Amino acid sequence: MGSMSFLLPNPLPAAAEATLRSACLAATASYFDQTPVPTTLLTVGDCLTLTRTQNESGYLVLPWPVAPFGTLVVSTTTLRERDAPYRLLVELARGKLNQVRGQTAEWQEIGLRTAPDFDLALADATRDFGRAALAEAPAEADALATRVLEQAHGLADRLARDYIEQMFATRHAADGPLDTRFAARFVRAPRLAAAEEYGRTFTATSVSFRWCDVEPSESQYDWTEADAAVAAARAAGPAVTIGPVIDLAPGMLPAWAIDGDADLPTLAAYMCDYLETAISRYKGDVRRWIICGGFNQADACGLVDDDRLRLAFRLFEAAAQVDPNLELVLSVAQPWGDYLVAADQTISPLTFPDDLMRAGVRLAAVELEFRIGARPRGSLPRDLLDAARILDVFGLLGVPLEVVLSFPSCDERDPLAADHQQSVWKPGWLTGPSPATQAAWGGAYAALALCWPQVRALTWDNWCDADPHLVPFAGLIDAAGRPKPLLGRLRTLRTEHLDVIR
Repeated sequence: MGSMSFLLPNPLPAAAEATLRSACLAATASYFDQTPVPTTLLTVGDCLTLTRTQNESGYLVLPWPVAPFGTLVVSTTTLRERDAPYRLLVELARGKLNQVRGQTAEWQEIGLRTAPDFDLALADATRDFGRAALAEAPAEADALATRVLEQAHGLADRLARDYIEQMFATRHAADGPLDTRFAARFVRAPRLAAAEEYGRTFTATSVSFRWCDVEPSESQYDWTEADAAVAAARAAGPAVTIGPVIDLAPGMLPAWAIDGDADLPTLAAYMCDYLETAISRYKGDVRRWIICGGFNQADACGLVDDDRLRLAFRLFEAAAQVDPNLELVLSVAQPWGDYLVAADQTISPLTFPDDLMRAGVRLAAVELEFRIGARPRGSLPRDLLDAARILDVFGLLGVPLEVVLSFPSCDERDPLAADHQQSVWKPGWLTGPSPATQAAWGGAYAALALCWPQVRALTWDNWCDADPHLVPFAGLIDAAGRPKPLLGRLRTLRTEHLDVIR
């Protein structure tokens, strides 16, 4: 057993009281892909102690309130185990400042130009950190470290936005308008007025229908809504994607398939039969399929992670047998690996697709789910620089990347999301999720994904709040059909950067 202790600031920020329980440790070996390990927490007075099975160096990861950004996941640099506790705020400031300095140097090497005032601000933050690290009085150290943490996050945000702007300029100079697929996912065919809004904003379409709706009873299919949705997608243009066809979130699978004592071979047979039926029905019109989603994270079937890996392999094998020329995509949940804090989870988000490819699965792309602020399927909030880093990490797979985005516009209970046991992650919102915060987050993350050379498709996860969905109130139009502010932001991105796919 290994442990690390951290001295908490006194007084502890109110927002941090609710987020400390999400703290965890990560092993040094997982630093590159930022995945945590199962961790036990103990707070005694002003000291937080975290324990794990490994006895080695590592780093701390936890959500922490950072003005003016709200609560964001912050990590330390690699720390060795020692008897004396670390001062929490000093180590968080060191970690973020180190990330900004390292990423700045890396991007400058490939041509990023930083403004003189950015360079001066980074130097100032570095000097302030030196004073925080050397301060003897705890209150002074914490105050200085808090300032550095805020400075570092401000610099991280500016650095990422400068990178986005310059990457767009570089790509446009070389290639003109980008040909990235840009879509929103819908379950039902949009109404006429909404369809016009959709066509003005997006260059492609994405359809996702739930297995439980299509096959409510074994071998009894109802394709009515699915046919209408695919027809609407085809009418909008040829760039159509269907999926995830099999999603393991609660409420997605038909009860008859998972009730009782169905073993893995039986469940695989049910899923393959449905998948093959769906592909055979639409393969003449749709060539791109997201085969499965959420398999790396959790499921409603009680399967261990190795079983889910084998099941995913079987599904891709079945899809390829229907038509070997289809483009087959794997969707990866929680790409930062938040789920690995559970002791029964052992396969990281990066390892899951890598294992499939090593086993012979032909992946046309890997889709990363950036569902922020919803639990248990979504990820904890992270800033743009962390998002850029995780895109770099998954680029190591050597296949094109696709990104699906989702963010709540309200923190009220959403009955449709509750059907899938999903809710808004409550702790740490600066003002609470709203249409304005959804627009700010969605516009920034969409720009990052669109500018990234390896990202070939960007999808907003839910078109309308009236359709079935996972993240509460994350649609681009509300249940009454009124557009939210984010739709205008996304339309601007299309106008400025994208070419219609012909």
